Amino acid sequence: MKTYLRHRIWNVIEVKELIALEYLDFEGKYKNYSERHDFWELCFVENGDITVSKDGETVTLTENELLLIPPECLHSYLSQSGNAARAFVICFESSSSALKALGGMNFALESRLQACMKDIIEESSGTFKMNEDEHLEVLKDPNFGGQQAIIIQLEYLFIRLLRVFSSRKNSSVVFLDRDNFYSDLSKIVLSFFEKHIREELTLDDVCKKMSYSRSFLCKTFKKQTGETLMGCFSRMKIEEAARLLEQTEWSVATVASYLGFSEAKYFGALFKKYTGVSPSGYRKNMLNENRRQI
Repeated sequence: MKTYLRHRIWNVIEVKELIALEYLDFEGKYKNYSERHDFWELCFVENGDITVSKDGETVTLTENELLLIPPECLHSYLSQSGNAARAFVICFESSSSALKALGGMNFALESRLQACMKDIIEESSGTFKMNEDEHLEVLKDPNFGGQQAIIIQLEYLFIRLLRVFSSRKNSSVVFLDRDNFYSDLSKIVLSFFEKHIREELTLDDVCKKMSYSRSFLCKTFKKQTGETLMGCFSRMKIEEAARLLEQTEWSVATVASYLGFSEAKYFGALFKKYTGVSPSGYRKNMLNENRRQI
């Protein structure tokens, strides 16, 4: 008799609760109050264009674009004067670590995902309404299975967006182990810094390579290491510069150029900030120390 084995399914994305499903209509110049909450917010522009402010950054969304706002991100919406725009907003609860990769990111949806969003909106209008207290309320005669259908399609939407990331350079970042997500992410950033120690990276460069938003990556890295992202990268550069000044006969200008500093003056100032002495002074001190040991 054939033996059947059961395979336990790992759900990479789980949407646990729905909090709000509603349209935002922008007629003329409109800006809502800034808000911050402990759940996720998805904003999909159905027509027109709007500007979203999130943690001090702004992004403009046009028709069929989507933005995923992570928990605790301060945000507000703005529509320019004379521009009638409409956006559908979904607020939901999820603790899935893989979803963090999409936080703060905006996407132009291809046709398949546009259809998915349309289905979510149709299911929402046939299943829920926002009552006078602005709370989600089930209709008296809702779509059969409508609540589950919304959740399933939302999860499918996020899986498809995550697959876009997995096809890029840093798929390992997206699918980190759930138990060690934050510490593993910081380790990946440190490894990235080591490999690119000779480059002149910006914060945007790092976030783009890691496929995470600036606010999420900066907060996570600071909490795990006690350092800012670019402060850590600068420290690592100076440590490598100190090693080169001690172990090679390269000039200070050569060391600075090798490590991606376009200005020797800035390199010197940064080196002194971290070591307390100038690059030439550091080399002199190391030479004197070596002579004493001999």
